[in-house]
Amino acid sequence: MNNIHDNQSNAPMQILYQDDAILVVQTHAGAFDKTNLDDLYGAFNLGLHVNDNPQQVLANRAKLLSAIQAITPANAIYWLNQVHGDVVHDVDDATLGLVADAADALMTNRSGVGLSIMTADCVPIAMFDRQGGGIACIHAGWQGLTNGIIAKTVQRLHTNRSDLSAVIGACISQAAYEIDRALADKICQTVVSSSLVAMDYHSLFDTIIMPSGDDKVHIDLTTLTKLQLAHQGVNIVDTPILCSYQTASLYSYRAQTHAGKSATGRMAMVIIKK
Repeated sequence: MNNIHDNQSNAPMQILYQDDAILVVQTHAGAFDKTNLDDLYGAFNLGLHVNDNPQQVLANRAKLLSAIQAITPANAIYWLNQVHGDVVHDVDDATLGLVADAADALMTNRSGVGLSIMTADCVPIAMFDRQGGGIACIHAGWQGLTNGIIAKTVQRLHTNRSDLSAVIGACISQAAYEIDRALADKICQTVVSSSLVAMDYHSLFDTIIMPSGDDKVHIDLTTLTKLQLAHQGVNIVDTPILCSYQTASLYSYRAQTHAGKSATGRMAMVIIKK
């Protein structure tokens, strides 16, 4: 990954993946004290829904677009009001504005259009057709992964699945993500019954769940994401995946809640077809 801090745009971000046809970037918080109760948003929050100054957030979004335009032509970045569901919006639909309501994935066939996903622990996924077809971005927390958001996005892309590749961005690691055992059982049962992975319940549980004690377990969202992508025939690009909880420059809802903070900013993954 290449760090970029463009002097004109002042947008802290990393290139996660780039080739002749595709660019995938991820932002971070910039100057940020993750445990300081007075520093809720750092220097580069991109979420309008977390009670930050909306003018500052919109200015940050404009800086991000400018930074991307310094790398490749880009007309706009589309955003989502993310709801942990399974709805996929096609931004090529002329009735859709720059912010799509109540959805967790975006897709397009157009060049020069940025698709964004905001996260603060959930898994961001950028997907693209290596033969020049459509691109998509996906917001995948445990709810989205249980609801089949990956499979539904792949289906909507209408392409040969063997031509699809995916890049996974920063998200919470298994060591940092403790949940109730009952919830872990529900997730594994639903994923298996919905045929979202090629495994039975016990195999999936043993693969993504680590016992913690007192009816608590640790869940591995990254591995669950990879299993679902592989089941769809999607090639997974081998890139480092940072832990949002443990990395000082990344927003983490869980880490900041544990620190007693009242709000959490959002970083963004953006994919664009050149």
